[in-house]
Amino acid sequence: MSAMEKNVQDLIHKLEQTALKTEFSGVISLFEDTGSLYNKAFGYRDVKNKLPNTTNTRFGIASGTKVFTALGIGKLIDQGVISLGTTIREIDQKYVTFIDEYATIQHLLTHTSGIYDYYDEEIHQDVDNFFVEIPWCELETPSDYYPLFKNKVMKFHPGERFSYSNGGYVFLGMLIEKLSGMLYRNFVQEHVLKAADMPNSGFYAFNDLPEDTAIGYLEDRKTTNIYHLPIRGGGDGGMYTTTEDLCSFWHKLFSNKILSRELTAIYLNTHWTFNDTDGYGCGIYKRIDNSMFSIVGGDAGVGFYSSYLVQEQLTINILSNITDGENAIRDIVIDFFSNG
Repeated sequence: MSAMEKNVQDLIHKLEQTALKTEFSGVISLFEDTGSLYNKAFGYRDVKNKLPNTTNTRFGIASGTKVFTALGIGKLIDQGVISLGTTIREIDQKYVTFIDEYATIQHLLTHTSGIYDYYDEEIHQDVDNFFVEIPWCELETPSDYYPLFKNKVMKFHPGERFSYSNGGYVFLGMLIEKLSGMLYRNFVQEHVLKAADMPNSGFYAFNDLPEDTAIGYLEDRKTTNIYHLPIRGGGDGGMYTTTEDLCSFWHKLFSNKILSRELTAIYLNTHWTFNDTDGYGCGIYKRIDNSMFSIVGGDAGVGFYSSYLVQEQLTINILSNITDGENAIRDIVIDFFSNG
């Protein structure tokens, strides 16, 4: 057994012990590019009916959706419809009264646009108790969110700073619908998920979930999240996926099968640095030395973390159907690959 193999086995042991200790509900997986090292389900996808999670269960990934929105925009860039430097006002003049004239697609992708955020995580931190003026059941597409943004004041000038923006990614979803003439979810399904070979992923309505899809639960592990999130995801969150589909996503992304080689490199470049080691690309967190890339998400009834370690060609996925359910497992992964 090589040193790397022993390290991975040690990590798996820690993950499994923590999962059992914390009564983790979800799936934990480690995949090499050549196959599965570990893929195990815990807990229930449906608590009331005692239906267990399986390794094929679909889970909501909350803000993990953002990278797929970013890739949808990337498809439009590769098609020559827009560029990273295209301003929001160039696409639709109805935004002229409340969007800074210099705010661009790149600003939205990198959370540096400064536009109003309907779900500003610098203000709202309790995901189990967040609501908006529009009933969740009426939010089916990104365009349905438009009244939440109209005539709201910018937070800051574009490019001035990084401020994680759910609203910015809903806006990107709106722009995909405007530019493509398709519903956001259909465009991402057709142009991104197919290219990433993710057949068991998509945007499903809460009242019409496919079989073997996890119901989300709040921290009490009894109350479902059906009244706490939009009925269908759009732009900033709400996609469902599986561990195997995520493995395929990372492989296709780094093989330049989703976007062109040139645009993939731009997306994976560091566009904002948080500290000496960590930064942000376009819809994706990363180590500045390009050793590790991550997508994360947390909502009412959703806990999600997925990373790809480039040198090791290793994918690590943590999908949970409990609010913050991934935290303890994720912390072990981050500590392991930060400190060895």
